[in-house]
Amino acid sequence: MKYNSKDIPNAKDRILNSTLYIIGKEGFQNVTIRKIAAAADVNVASINYYFGSKEGVINEALKCLTSKFMSSFEILENKQITPIDRLRNFLRSYSDASVEYPDVFRNFVNQLIIYKDDLKFDYIKFIEDERVFKIKDILSEVTGIKDEEKLSMMVLQGIASLIFPVISDNQTRKFSNLNYKDKNVRHKYIDVLIKSLQGNSI
Repeated sequence: MKYNSKDIPNAKDRILNSTLYIIGKEGFQNVTIRKIAAAADVNVASINYYFGSKEGVINEALKCLTSKFMSSFEILENKQITPIDRLRNFLRSYSDASVEYPDVFRNFVNQLIIYKDDLKFDYIKFIEDERVFKIKDILSEVTGIKDEEKLSMMVLQGIASLIFPVISDNQTRKFSNLNYKDKNVRHKYIDVLIKSLQGNSI
């Protein structure tokens, strides 16, 4: 289906949505101010007025995605529920956010692997900060494991298990016959993942 931004009345919102669309379809490296302007049906001056630069508009657009993941990590700090429920709710929220913008998420992961040193956006800072330690802490609480190396391996296993179904999409359906976009299927998948991570404590 062809992208159409004209249903969005606010020019700034059209610019942000158009930027996310281009990132998802063509990747960070192919985003240009002119492409954004054409997709958003605005002039180049409007983009510079609202965001100052190409990097500025990309950062703002990615904050739409980043904010979802930030909310997911906040779940890990909710001490009013059990560690296992915090882990389950975090993984569900993270997976839900990843499928909300699947093309952007898929393209981001692909280009992070290839162009990591060239991507200087706030999204990278978000990924690289202390949040990985929060996942380690909750896994340690759930499993009783204290060994840092093993916890790092478990974090890698858990995050990779959430990323793979999104970036492989149609291929996942072909070899597993599972529709990861279906929320009920996705949450059952999370329950299986948690049991697998708990099994690592043996």
